[in-house]
Amino acid sequence: MIATLIIADDLTGAADCAVSCATAGANTVVLLDLKANLGGATAVSVDVNSRAMTAQEAGTAVTGAVQHLYSKSTRILYHKIDSTLRGNWPSELAYIRQAATNVLGHAPLVIVAPAFPGAGRTTIDGQVFVNGNPLGATALWKQAGLTGSGDLRAILEDAAFRVGMVTLEQVALGSEALKTRLAKWVYAGCDVVVCDAQTQDDMLVVAAASRMLPGKPLWVGSAGLMRALVTTGEGEVVPSSAPTWAAAEGPILVVVGSASSVSHTQLDALAEEQGVMSLTILPSALRESSALEQVQSYARTLDAALGSGLDVAVAMRGEEINFQEGPQLAAALAELIAPRLFKVGGLIVTGGETARAILDRAGISGLRMQGEIEPGTPIGVSIGSIAIPVITKAGAFGDRATLKRCRAILRGGRSDCSNLTMSE
Repeated sequence: MIATLIIADDLTGAADCAVSCATAGANTVVLLDLKANLGGATAVSVDVNSRAMTAQEAGTAVTGAVQHLYSKSTRILYHKIDSTLRGNWPSELAYIRQAATNVLGHAPLVIVAPAFPGAGRTTIDGQVFVNGNPLGATALWKQAGLTGSGDLRAILEDAAFRVGMVTLEQVALGSEALKTRLAKWVYAGCDVVVCDAQTQDDMLVVAAASRMLPGKPLWVGSAGLMRALVTTGEGEVVPSSAPTWAAAEGPILVVVGSASSVSHTQLDALAEEQGVMSLTILPSALRESSALEQVQSYARTLDAALGSGLDVAVAMRGEEINFQEGPQLAAALAELIAPRLFKVGGLIVTGGETARAILDRAGISGLRMQGEIEPGTPIGVSIGSIAIPVITKAGAFGDRATLKRCRAILRGGRSDCSNLTMSE
């Protein structure tokens, strides 16, 4: 039985949400292919890979996932959205809610709480903030080519939802009082309630209150709310000091496909480590068919480094990248990287689009989640043609040493990784 079903629009988000279930002891998988073998998983996170799709395509993708995997016995239906509100999530939500309605026989109340305090994402008066800055004023927002603001109520009302609002002051009153407030919004005919949250304790209150409502809500958020739902559920989070996989015996391949400056700073720190070779891939070499010789040169360099046992850090940078060409560049990079995964002992990828493209190209249908290095950096073992540990990370998450810590974990090093939480 699938007790928890997560629908996500990209791979890093799908894994980041799923790992909360894994750390609570659940058999947890992330699926790239709906037909993949679940292997007895009770928590399933599906990457429908819809962020770059049209709204109609995204709606079809999320509907198919719910129809295939959701049932009346599923306790948590979770729509994982980007913490900076990229993608088609408002229209996806409408499709997911309708598909759930068809199963349950009634329309579920939607609880929207995208805050992820551990990663610097908060919601105040229905507005999304990143590290204290309004979302609309951040480089992340501008880099994605988005306009307007992070006003959740306005975004949802534009998508034809009837929206209620829970403020920080109301959250501070506790879960019992919040449950009463949520019930009033239901009575008033709201489809969606947007919940403020500034700390993880706020997230716990929102999760606990919404769990007490009659019926089954449809939860919408990033990894922060999923963590709170797991913590306030029946099971307790179970930490373990021992990893459940062997240390990588072969070289480790690190691929930075994200344009985020955070990821590139992390890559530069990793490149300073002994035994790591850095390889820069020019976007123009991947987008232009006339650059075949340059791509072949990259391939020879990569093969030589991996053959000598070096860990390799690959980054696509050196030229400006148009956000719209992301899928094309990710696919081209995957053509270079994926055929070489049989030579590596572990893979680290930043950027959901890049991670998805590489795993797809390599014949990997999913990940069986094991734990996380730090918030926003989960680890799993690949399912499919290759079985290796895979760490995924959203581009803007982490600090300068995050990729160094990821490499240390795959190498079996523990001294600098005290925050690691693993499933048993």
